[in-house]
Amino acid sequence: MKKFLLIVISIFLYCIPAFAEYIPIPKHLSKQYKAEMEQIIDEEYPKAIKTIDKYIKAGTKYYNRVLKDGCFSDNEMNVINLNLMYEHETGAVLHIYAKLLEVTQKKYLKQDFEPLGTDFSESFIDYLEPYFKSNNVNTQKIDNITKYEIEKYKILKNYNIRVNKLCPND
Repeated sequence: MKKFLLIVISIFLYCIPAFAEYIPIPKHLSKQYKAEMEQIIDEEYPKAIKTIDKYIKAGTKYYNRVLKDGCFSDNEMNVINLNLMYEHETGAVLHIYAKLLEVTQKKYLKQDFEPLGTDFSESFIDYLEPYFKSNNVNTQKIDNITKYEIEKYKILKNYNIRVNKLCPND
């Protein structure tokens, strides 16, 4: 029984740091926080759009190679690369969220920067959203990037559908 109790207490103590706790930005820094977050978003917006466009351009190149050269032997990597591109994000939005998280933690919360070990943007949103809401940070441009990326991914999806018809898996 003592061992069981000790295990439960140990698990409880080790799990507590895993839960993120909302620590508000000091009131006197709220306007500065809002301005800096929006400035980062404004600066990173065109870079994110370019990243997405480059990604789609690379996918188009693979697709055109498959159409031109076929899908077998030497050209099989074009099919594989196109499929992999469709399965992964460009990282454009994640890069912005990582920058916002770093500034939030280091400068405004006076914490060591701890990057989130994920490539899923929802984790960043869950962490940063309370700060954005309480400080009225305009995140419309991030939403626009996400919409743009979703729209562009439809191109990759169509490429994959066509390539899978041309090059069926064995």
